Amino acid sequence: MKKNKIIAFLIVALLLLLTACGTNKIPNATNWELADFEHINQDNEPFGLSDMKGNITVATLIFTNCTTVCSPMTANMSKLQAMAAEQQLPVQFLSFSVDPERDDPDTLKEFAERFDADFNNWNFITGYSQKYIEEFGQKNFKTWVVKPKNDPHAEVIHGTSFYLIDQNGIIVKSYDGIDVPYEEILDHIQILTNE
Repeated sequence: MKKNKIIAFLIVALLLLLTACGTNKIPNATNWELADFEHINQDNEPFGLSDMKGNITVATLIFTNCTTVCSPMTANMSKLQAMAAEQQLPVQFLSFSVDPERDDPDTLKEFAERFDADFNNWNFITGYSQKYIEEFGQKNFKTWVVKPKNDPHAEVIHGTSFYLIDQNGIIVKSYDGIDVPYEEILDHIQILTNE
């Protein structure tokens, strides 16, 4: 009888330990590796994966000529940036242009300034071909990036997610970039900070 109580106690203790460990991990992590890259930012300065290593990053895919989702997404990212700063969380922000032929550094900077982007920890990336970003988006972020070929006025089709990237360049989670779960993202940034 005493042996059964000891076994039951050990099982409960083990379950509590496993549950406690689980609270420090991000649920349903994607764990996609971000490919190496180096392009230019809104200041025409190089920025790449090496600049991300050691930092937590929230990334998204946008373009300045967008008439639908990109402005709300960028406004939402700006709000997230302000909330993270308020909580003094060590995180940087990254927006890849999905229309690089139109989005030169000056155009990106002007767009970003409309949303009060803090360039101290937010880079807007361009300097690659349309084909490159279409393949990069699919391979790394598992999302479509397609610029319709037959209509020069058609807008780029792309995903609307925010992506949380850890200090090793691993995309650990994606979130809705329109109806943003701000507190969840901030909690997950805190988890990565504590690892």
